[in-house]
Amino acid sequence: MKPLNWVELTRQQIKARHGFGWSIQGIEKQNKVITKIVYRFSNGQRSTVITDIEWNTNNSKKIQDLIIEFETLMNERHVDLKKAYELIIGNKVFSDKKKINWEALLDQFVDEERGNRRETTKGDLRLRMKRALQALNTKPLPRTGEQLFKNYADLFFNRNMPKGGVGRKRNMGDLRAFLNWTVLEKKYLGIEWLPLTSKQYSKYVGSVPKGKKKREVRQPITTAHIEMLLEALKRENQHGTRAICILSAVYGIRISEIAGMKIKNGIVEITTLKQNEKTMNEEPHTRIVHALNLPNLPKEGEKIVADLESGKITFPDPIKRALAKSNDDKGYKLIGESFGKMINRFWFWKKLKEENPDYVPYGFRHSFAWRGSMEVFPTIPLRVLADLMGHDLQTHLQYYGCWSNDKENKKRIEQANKNTLDKYVLAPTK
Repeated sequence: MKPLNWVELTRQQIKARHGFGWSIQGIEKQNKVITKIVYRFSNGQRSTVITDIEWNTNNSKKIQDLIIEFETLMNERHVDLKKAYELIIGNKVFSDKKKINWEALLDQFVDEERGNRRETTKGDLRLRMKRALQALNTKPLPRTGEQLFKNYADLFFNRNMPKGGVGRKRNMGDLRAFLNWTVLEKKYLGIEWLPLTSKQYSKYVGSVPKGKKKREVRQPITTAHIEMLLEALKRENQHGTRAICILSAVYGIRISEIAGMKIKNGIVEITTLKQNEKTMNEEPHTRIVHALNLPNLPKEGEKIVADLESGKITFPDPIKRALAKSNDDKGYKLIGESFGKMINRFWFWKKLKEENPDYVPYGFRHSFAWRGSMEVFPTIPLRVLADLMGHDLQTHLQYYGCWSNDKENKKRIEQANKNTLDKYVLAPTK
């Protein structure tokens, strides 16, 4: 009997292991003979891939091993032959060792699927994907999507990311989006990696304990603390930083909006910046802002604006660099971050933070809303405050008009009762 050559022997071995449907042959391409693999479905349709394996006897086992990988991926991922080959040559999945190249998947998700996001937003996403990688490498090593979520929650959900807060929602949301992308869209992973159901998801996000407010509402910096901070900055000749504090606290603008600020004859015009995905496609809105001055600095807002217009005061160099780098493509978050780093290094701000850990630089803007509705008399209508701050009334009530505490509530009620008594006191009866 004539001995079989390597091609016939390889084909017989493939048939014995996998049954009918698989075939191989050599084709010439670029002066080389390489391996073509064909899979024929039961309905007669065919799927073909041309591999980079050279067609010779030394590669017989390599061809057979590749078909084993194909069959495994096609069955587990429910993909066709071409998609299975894409997974293998893309270095995403190593089916022979049941190992997944998570780094490659995460990088592709950030760069391709979320490539249209601002760089600062992508930076936040990269941080969450880095956390996901840490959760994937934490024992017990996850083998399902639910196990991955549990590891992630155990590692990162703490008092800095409290129950029901926006932090947990964003982290869980990006993790869910990543797993949906890998399983349903790209078919890189099997269905065991599908993300949590809504019920399971809510278990990890949690809810705000009854009677407690969500921490996403920032605490306004008190008027007294702002005045003391401005005095300390003045004594230290930090005039540029002091100007930014006044623009935010006295004019109510976002720190980043200094990039879209124009001053002419003492009038401050602000162009609302495109802050997020929701507003990226909206037309920029321009508004005129006015100073709501502090009690012990009655004309300071107008003075700072005049000094900025004349060039007597300029912004600090880190802010200038941030302004130069920021635009609609890269976003304006860098300006706020730069200011935050500067003010967080200032000694008096550190002292305030020790006594008031909830203070953040964005609290200057919240103090504008607080003074306008709670400290001045008569109070400024909320719709006016909202317009001056560049948002709608609903946003104002949700984020800027709902901060309070028992002490302030009592104080306001006592003031109202006193005013009522003084105004409507009845004449004594005889």
